[in-house]
Amino acid sequence: MKAVKWFGPHDMRTVDVEKPVPKPHEALIRIESTGVCGSDLHYYSDGRIGQATITEPLILGHEYAGLVEAVGAEADPSLVGKRVAVEPGIPCLHCEWCHTGHYNVCPDMVFPGGPPHDGALCEYIAVHARFCFPVPDSMSAAEAAMLEPLAVAVHTVELAGLKPGESAAILGLGPIGLLTAQVAKLAGVSLLFGTDLEQYRVAAGAKHGVDKAFNASSHDTVETILSETNGRGVDVVFDCARSSVTPSLACRAVRPAGRVILTGISGTEEDPLPVSVARRKELTLQWCRRFCFDYPRSLALLASGRVDVASLVTHSYALEQAGEAFDLVLNFRDNVLKASIDQ
Repeated sequence: MKAVKWFGPHDMRTVDVEKPVPKPHEALIRIESTGVCGSDLHYYSDGRIGQATITEPLILGHEYAGLVEAVGAEADPSLVGKRVAVEPGIPCLHCEWCHTGHYNVCPDMVFPGGPPHDGALCEYIAVHARFCFPVPDSMSAAEAAMLEPLAVAVHTVELAGLKPGESAAILGLGPIGLLTAQVAKLAGVSLLFGTDLEQYRVAAGAKHGVDKAFNASSHDTVETILSETNGRGVDVVFDCARSSVTPSLACRAVRPAGRVILTGISGTEEDPLPVSVARRKELTLQWCRRFCFDYPRSLALLASGRVDVASLVTHSYALEQAGEAFDLVLNFRDNVLKASIDQ
């Protein structure tokens, strides 16, 4: 089968690899759509996220959906023929964290597109059938693949413990930030700020639930939010940026005793935090690790039409053009929000 492998920074090549055979508990999926994620970009441009380093050619991609063509003897046979969105991270299901409801931090997690595990930029993949979620016939493959970033957004808002009427700010208005905005508004946020360095993403924020969006390259993030809240700050700040700078800004823009949810991935092993500010404010800092039991609720939101993912998929590429798609997203060209690799 065809696959696209990463061979080095900015070096993606179409290759032939062996088609997988599903194990007894697995489903064989013909991949129809794979989204380009911000974490993919770190691997694409740098070959690493922190200490997670690619050491040999690797198939990237983890936001995917497709048609189930076969299942193993122990898997649900009713999946065959259905389009499914796949929760990509497969935990061991045996460790302490899996048994205590925190499978998303399983130390033996198999995550596609993260070294050393091949991902979804290929024609077929075999995956644990338990993590396959059938979607309505009316849902396109590209929309189904967006269930992965939507689940991240749902988990992000969930971790904040939002109360109706609270205020919030989102730093970084890429797909995760825009989805977080939509989910936060559904959760009852009354005033939502949003900021980004790209003006077209600022404009997108205003269309996806952000009440006051501004460009951080021309407006000081902290000063603007404090000014707009009469010096108080917002109840919650969601850091959804791919930056080492925004965690500090989040701590400064949130109110005393506020909550900061750190979802964005800078790509570095350590980021600076204003410890003195956070201590004096007695802040709650909560890191977000993907999602945890969030796919069913995310699918319900998407299927009901209460969340818009279709308008975020702005570009579509063939599998052989994956490198072009990655370059487009990495360089913010052509007002791209989400690029999709479709087959």
